[in-house]
Amino acid sequence: MTHDDRVPGIDVDEALRLLEGDAQMIDVRDGKEWAAGHAPHSVHVSMAELSDATTWMWRARRVVVVSRSGRRAADAVRHLRAAGVDAVRLEGGMHAWAHAGRELVSDNGRPPHIA
Repeated sequence: MTHDDRVPGIDVDEALRLLEGDAQMIDVRDGKEWAAGHAPHSVHVSMAELSDATTWMWRARRVVVVSRSGRRAADAVRHLRAAGVDAVRLEGGMHAWAHAGRELVSDNGRPPHIA
């Protein structure tokens, strides 16, 4: 775990370990980025919807937050932690996920990619 900007972060392997347990992954990218390619079993919660989403997130043991490169995820983690959610960001974001060879799915009928 690192503390870039004092935001707890984890690598892809640690994220997978958490997701095999009871953690939830949320993707805070915009709708077009999400549709182009995202991790399977992740939930899309745009930055604009983040405050509303905190009401159901508290039930998860931990929330793994992902964005394209990790910057938006850091903002989201700060917000979630302030609301009492045990959140960490995926360092390197979806770029790191894809670079590690992890599965991507798309919602736009095209081959998945990181937009």
